[in-house]
Amino acid sequence: MGTVIFVGGATASGKSTLVKELNTQIPNSQMYRRYQGFFDIAKEKGISNDEIFNQVESYEVDDWFVNKCCSTDILISDVHYAVQMNRDVEDQNVNIYQDYVGTISDDLIQKLLASGIEIIAIHLSCNPNTCLKRAKERFNKHEKGLRAKSLLDVELENNAEKREWLKLCSISGVKSLELNSDLMNPNELVDYCLDILSESTKKTLCKRNRKPMV
Repeated sequence: MGTVIFVGGATASGKSTLVKELNTQIPNSQMYRRYQGFFDIAKEKGISNDEIFNQVESYEVDDWFVNKCCSTDILISDVHYAVQMNRDVEDQNVNIYQDYVGTISDDLIQKLLASGIEIIAIHLSCNPNTCLKRAKERFNKHEKGLRAKSLLDVELENNAEKREWLKLCSISGVKSLELNSDLMNPNELVDYCLDILSESTKKTLCKRNRKPMV
């Protein structure tokens, strides 16, 4: 039976760092985002980039993602559990109060469960002040665009992420884990996560002689 591990949380909460390190430490694992399915399907069908979201249906992407999970022992997916559909990172006058919507549908979860895929949903919580500070540091280093531009914006995103994660975890068959990147450094997060995942999946996940992250 395959396992999919969703790792979600607000911008700059530490998702990418955790996902990459888990992928390094877990044998036979693969990183893949459901969203990437739109582009992979389009490439397979010869659909041009400007027509991807007109010609590739969401259910096709769900099926593609399920097939990825079925063909991989452990799939690790970096996600936002909640997004604002009309949000533009570069927009200086964005309406921060626009609705957040969940990104993982009940249909996808039921397809995964019906295929015998074990689902673990991790929520990476982080103090809004810390998230904003990290986001600004990344922006100043020209690593990523600055999505949230105020503390209130970050707080709204944090609340939406937590709300949608809780909805996901309420579905029978979905296992949940919440981690706080304020309370643990990256190495501690990875070690704790691997211990919990090993118990949950009944699989040996941690490679021996793991080197600390620099």
